[in-house]
Amino acid sequence: MSIVDDLIENLVERNAVVLSGALTVALVDGGLKIAGTVHSTVRDQKKNKNLLNVEIPVDAKVGIGDVVIPLPQIR
Repeated sequence: MSIVDDLIENLVERNAVVLSGALTVALVDGGLKIAGTVHSTVRDQKKNKNLLNVEIPVDAKVGIGDVVIPLPQIR
């Protein structure tokens, strides 16, 4: 096996990612607003040990541009 194969095996096969949290999605003028917190844990299953605990705040606004629908000419 190559070094890359060993690295991928250690990262993907031995570790598990757990995501939890809550997000709020609201309609605002011109788009959406997303807010909340996501908790993430990377756990080494072989050693039964947490490698990384992260709390990620989320505050995003997604804007949607004007939608133009062309209509056929009525005669």
